[in-house]
Amino acid sequence: MNLKKGPTFNSKVLLFGEYSLMKGSMALSIPFEKYNGQLLFDNKVNKSKSNHYSVAYLIDYLSFLTKSGFDSQLKLSEFKKDILQGLIFETNIPISYGLGSSGAIVASIYHAYAKKPVNKLNELKSIFSSMESYYHGKSSGLDPLVSYLNKALLINENQEIETVVLAEIKNIGKGGIFLINTQTVGETQPLVNWFLNEYKKSEYQNAIQKQLIPLNSSSISNLLSGNFDFLLKDTKQISQFTFDNFKPMIPDSIKNIWEQGLQTDSYYLKLCGSGGGGMMLGFTDNLKNTIHELVELDVSILMSN
Repeated sequence: MNLKKGPTFNSKVLLFGEYSLMKGSMALSIPFEKYNGQLLFDNKVNKSKSNHYSVAYLIDYLSFLTKSGFDSQLKLSEFKKDILQGLIFETNIPISYGLGSSGAIVASIYHAYAKKPVNKLNELKSIFSSMESYYHGKSSGLDPLVSYLNKALLINENQEIETVVLAEIKNIGKGGIFLINTQTVGETQPLVNWFLNEYKKSEYQNAIQKQLIPLNSSSISNLLSGNFDFLLKDTKQISQFTFDNFKPMIPDSIKNIWEQGLQTDSYYLKLCGSGGGGMMLGFTDNLKNTIHELVELDVSILMSN
């Protein structure tokens, strides 16, 4: 038996599109190599990695796949045999942090056990959506797709998926994009439910459609074209909109820091996925100064000059 069942699959960062994606906006998600996971057998566990999905966990997931009719697409008997021989998914991706831990495991299982792997993006996304619904009740399938392909993916204005290459950011100077670890767990489903209930209100719906979605689209366009100065202007407005309209998604531990960035213009924070905890994204025109300013926080650089 192979000690390693397959390659490592990276985590993801949803740069733009949180919540608004559910209401027709564009979205941009990229792989993040700092965190990853791999199917392997538990006699070869890497003790340096902090999390794993155990044999018992995979047995439960196998039951879900079986009941959901995936035996026509996946080699479930082989999957079961490997689980009984000690298969686990070992990872350093923080769970419930908005980094796609469930997407990475779905990508790993599909890679290892697909009977006839497909390569069409929309078809893969549909398969992954069903496979990942075990975790969140409803899934776009985007997270596993990013992990599986290990490429940046754009959902464009026509809701079509395409792979993209991030352009070199022009005029970035000393700036960059970073992540803040809030040191708290964020639960997706209650926040999604809150958003959907708020969206029933015409005023809130109008704000999402007329303000957030256009800002989201503009941010993606400026990032892909490498216009960092314009990107910062957009993210400042997104940061303020989020602070005003998505308060449950911002942990108490980060609210003062969030507001401080808006007041000083030294950085702007936004959600990384559903929020509530986990990671928060940051944008700044002076990365060195910002890291110094946030020295007491756990900051990771995502993009820089």
